[in-house]
Amino acid sequence: MRIPAPHWPSVAGRARADAGPLLLAAVVVAAITLLAGAVPPLLSATADAAVREAVRGNGGDLQVHSRMEADDGPNGSRLRHPRLAEDVDDFRARATEELGPGLRAALRPPVATVISPTLKITDGSVLRTFQLAYVARDGGPAVTWIAGGPPRPTDSETASVPYGAPPWPVQVGLSEADAAALQLRPGAHLPLADDQGNVKDVQISGIFRPQDSADPAWRPLPSLLNPVTGANGTRFAGLLSRESLPDARLAFGQDELRRTVRFTPDPDRLTWAMVPPVAAKVVALKAASGSSAARDGSLKWETRLDGVLRTVSAQVEAAFAQASLLVVTLLAVAVLVLLLAADLLVHRRARALAAARQRGMSLPVIGGELLLESAVTALLAAAAGLGLARLVAPGVSWEWIAPVVVTAVAAGPAFGTLTAARATRDRRVPANRSARRWMRDTVRLRRAALELGVLVAAAGALVALYQRGIGGGVLPASAPALCALAGALLLARALPLALRLALRRLLRSRRPLAVFGAARAAATSARLLPLLVLVTSVALTTYALTFAATMSDGTAAGLTFAAVVGQGSAAGPLATGLLRLAWVSAVTLPALGLLGLALGTAAGAPERWQTLTRLRTLGLRPREARWVAAGELLPPVLLAAVGGPLLGAVLAHLTFGSLSLHLLTGAAPAPSTPWWGLGLVAVVFLAAVAVVVPVESALRRRRRLSEVLRAGDN
Repeated sequence: MRIPAPHWPSVAGRARADAGPLLLAAVVVAAITLLAGAVPPLLSATADAAVREAVRGNGGDLQVHSRMEADDGPNGSRLRHPRLAEDVDDFRARATEELGPGLRAALRPPVATVISPTLKITDGSVLRTFQLAYVARDGGPAVTWIAGGPPRPTDSETASVPYGAPPWPVQVGLSEADAAALQLRPGAHLPLADDQGNVKDVQISGIFRPQDSADPAWRPLPSLLNPVTGANGTRFAGLLSRESLPDARLAFGQDELRRTVRFTPDPDRLTWAMVPPVAAKVVALKAASGSSAARDGSLKWETRLDGVLRTVSAQVEAAFAQASLLVVTLLAVAVLVLLLAADLLVHRRARALAAARQRGMSLPVIGGELLLESAVTALLAAAAGLGLARLVAPGVSWEWIAPVVVTAVAAGPAFGTLTAARATRDRRVPANRSARRWMRDTVRLRRAALELGVLVAAAGALVALYQRGIGGGVLPASAPALCALAGALLLARALPLALRLALRRLLRSRRPLAVFGAARAAATSARLLPLLVLVTSVALTTYALTFAATMSDGTAAGLTFAAVVGQGSAAGPLATGLLRLAWVSAVTLPALGLLGLALGTAAGAPERWQTLTRLRTLGLRPREARWVAAGELLPPVLLAAVGGPLLGAVLAHLTFGSLSLHLLTGAAPAPSTPWWGLGLVAVVFLAAVAVVVPVESALRRRRRLSEVLRAGDN
């Protein structure tokens, strides 16, 4: 069987003749593809920034503790352990190994510390405290001794100390700032005692200056470098060396020195993709951690990192879901506009398609030619949109572009093939009145079934949003768009009834222009797509504006609360990114609605101006013809300008409680409706009618009355 080839001159001729509608459809596809392709990568980059900010602002260091081995000797004595610093190194290596490669890659090099209990300096009335600390990491921290030298052992390496012996001497180094504040020089003894009054014998071996005061090794105990003044007095600390650490062990009780390894997260290495495995590993470490009361050398992990990551994960997931909701609103209106553009294109080509069918062209050939044209147009526009998205975003996402591209490719061929099929079918109108009524009822039932399906889908999406929350998948994210579409269908049902009622009242009046306008509006009110585009775009614009205003108010309240409690919010980048997307949506949606108004006006223009031109032959003046045209176009726009904002405001109050906005704003904001913005949108749509009518009248002015009166003219 030979596959019929397309008639290339016909394909090229149709494309040239209808370049305008094709170009409009291509612009819509490119613009929505740009937004849908750029939003997910931009949001992923924002999520990375939020993770880094959360870790940077809320800490979350991993600390692991382990009890030192007992140093009991013979005859009730304690033995000096000369390799104690090597044991600390082994402890640091063991803790690092337990992290695993994934978690280890997100952390800075570990810092091991051995810190004594807090001692009191007993030479004055001012409250001053002192701690002895050993600090070690790979290659540091490096210091320069400006007086004296590093602490040395005070006895033989394997000394034995009986219990109850006098205080064991230990040497420490002081920083330049601490030594100046304490007015001590190398060789001086520091009068110290613990909380029970036990005196400690601590001698200053030297004074040092850190080579890098920003070295992370100093962060666990800042008083090693400078005196730290607080509510409990001034804190100082002395630095132990590898050689003096065994003496410090003997100067205190068996379990008084606290051995700790600290791992600090590196914000520059953390990304959103790393959060789940890192959080899972941290939870596993804490679950396998030894008891704090255990007397063995098991590792005991402590950290708030899992809580920080859990919080930022909830914020990022909420941000992705809310962004999906806004993108779905854009896709819904864009799909409606593309359907309307395809409908306009088929109206313009109805005669040509019918003639081609009557000349014997098969429906597959007609559909194939139309599919070829729409596929080339849509794919080129999508490629352009993705190219622009790659310029403005760190990547490109294919997740949300399919609905727009599929609609642009399939709508025109489907409508065109159906029109061509109807042009040559031999189905006749039955003479029986009941048969004609049955045909009308069948059409009404089909439309009612379609509308009922949309209503059921909207109700299901709303229930899913209430039950699952915003992160429950595509269905909950589609709730506002589906509900707006369902509301538009209900308003479309009400518009013909209202127009027929208005027409009955106007027929009793003496205003013929109003009668003509209402009659034309009632005759065209059955066209569903233009009204759906108008109402849905205005309703979802209201929703986006309300979302932006609510996010702004909630963020301001959250910042105020954070300033009061002294905590930062990691959701700042996410809230800012969502706010920008909401404003982009609030600008794009009415632009699509105005495009839909133009397309709907263009689709009905030939019939409208044919009727008005014929009325001109009966004495209707051009200015009055424009008033009649405005009367025809105004009712659906007025319905959208009034009903759309109300519908959007109702949707905002119904759904905002399930969007988890408090996770990003830091507060639980109530929906804030910017009525000034909604009024501006309504004025813009009403003003568009005042612009469209004169433009359309000017384009039709050259047509002669004789052309309209010619028999058979359509």
